[in-house]
Amino acid sequence: MAFSFISKSGRNKRFNYVPRYYDERKERLEMKKKSFLEEEKSSDGQRKELLRDAIHQSWNRSKYVSKQKQSANLRIVILILLILVLGYFVFNGLDDVDQVIKSVV
Repeated sequence: MAFSFISKSGRNKRFNYVPRYYDERKERLEMKKKSFLEEEKSSDGQRKELLRDAIHQSWNRSKYVSKQKQSANLRIVILILLILVLGYFVFNGLDDVDQVIKSVV
């Protein structure tokens, strides 16, 4: 039978795939539980050091966030100015571009 490949039906392939799910919140909670259990076993000096580290990390995080907000606001202001300048040239014509460039330079 030379034409046996025509009559064969395709079979689905099976794979042993087990989907994995990553839960960031669950992992954070487990890390907090673990650090809390370690804190209970630690002395007062170690607890103070852990508290200092936590405060220092929160300060660094807030500084980072404020820098990111400041840079985002600066980008928005620059884009608004650029749009205003382009709008000015669109409404007043491109003939004034040479005069503006000469006055700036």
